[in-house]
Amino acid sequence: MPRFGLLLLLSAGLGAVPLSVAPPAAYAQANDMFPRKAAAEQRARTLACSGAFAMGKKWMPCSSFDAYQKAVSKSK
Repeated sequence: MPRFGLLLLLSAGLGAVPLSVAPPAAYAQANDMFPRKAAAEQRARTLACSGAFAMGKKWMPCSSFDAYQKAVSKSK
């Protein structure tokens, strides 16, 4: 493909790969899922909450999802 044609494709957005941008809350949640309860409890201390709760086969910090969401929103 001639350079000019490639330039047109790229400038038109046809050659670009679409990126999905996750909302900050979703990003935080994905990074706060742990395979072990102890790791989630340790993260809970840094979020100024306590405990851990199961989310499927993984563990999340704080005593509940509501408590986790409040702690994450305060830590920003």
